[in-house]
Amino acid sequence: MSLSSADVAHLEAVLAQGKKPKVVFTDAAGQVAGRTGKVVALDPRGVDDFVTVAFGSDELPFSAAELRLPAPGEGTRRAPRQRSNAPAGPGLLPEDPEPKPAPKTAPAASERKPVTAPEATPPAAEPAPAPKKKAARPRAAAKHPELQVTLSYEDGEWTVAAARGARTVVKGAKVAHSAALAMCQASGSDEVAEVVSEVVEKIRSEAAEEASRLRRQLEEAEARLAELK
Repeated sequence: MSLSSADVAHLEAVLAQGKKPKVVFTDAAGQVAGRTGKVVALDPRGVDDFVTVAFGSDELPFSAAELRLPAPGEGTRRAPRQRSNAPAGPGLLPEDPEPKPAPKTAPAASERKPVTAPEATPPAAEPAPAPKKKAARPRAAAKHPELQVTLSYEDGEWTVAAARGARTVVKGAKVAHSAALAMCQASGSDEVAEVVSEVVEKIRSEAAEEASRLRRQLEEAEARLAELK
């Protein structure tokens, strides 16, 4: 079981309140599976590892598949159950919610800490160095081709534009139909040839309609001229 979209929204709301919600590592997290951590940062727009979790002295990013929300009572009851079989020291019973502090000379006090004690966030002044799980890829700088020539067809006319890098050298220069078709055929691309064929058929259809209209006008003019003789 992993974090769902609703779980991610819940974690984001808790972080907005200034709190650090707990999560449990799933089997997909590897060696830390079953341990708990605290979410310190969340980027819901991320694609892979977008949940930063603090556990022990580390803060590493994890994916939604590597985390889940703890079950009710899972974060608080686990530590007492694990040490219930160990012999209790004098004055410190496993069921005491707040055991009395042991003398400074007794080393057993530090050994009786719950296994989840390393969850506390390390001091910000001296963070322990930890390698990131995945390094962010640097964004490639935008590149412009040395020369870019664009052939366009609009409103029955072919035009060509040329740019050198980011600077436009030629813009909207008219090109004859024959020259434009020769440029398209020289590309040797079947896709370009198919698109150009559609444009040529459109040009021919429009030219045929124009010629038919002019012939009708000519016939009407000649008929009026014959009447005047």
